[in-house]
Amino acid sequence: MTCQKMLQHLGHSSVGVQNAVDAIKRLTEIPLGFDLVMLATGLPELSGMEFFNILREWNLTLPVILISADHADPEFEALLEVFSHIQLLPMPFTQETLQTAIERSQNQPS
Repeated sequence: MTCQKMLQHLGHSSVGVQNAVDAIKRLTEIPLGFDLVMLATGLPELSGMEFFNILREWNLTLPVILISADHADPEFEALLEVFSHIQLLPMPFTQETLQTAIERSQNQPS
């Protein structure tokens, strides 16, 4: 089951994009229309750090769930040091661990 289908099954709506540039475009179109950002490491076109720096420049402190198969990724470590409102969701993940990550992200101070 895809992440978007899991979110739907859990009762959440989502907007899927193919890359960070499309995500930024969607966030600029409706900046207050999102409750959190889910993001995979190794993004095409922009790194995760570049994406988060853009969020920070816009003063967007949305909770973030970072999906990663490589927990030793130096980019991931750097993101955790800079952004306290990031939740890690290791791959592969289940619907239950996705729900737990969402709940934790909503309880994080922004």
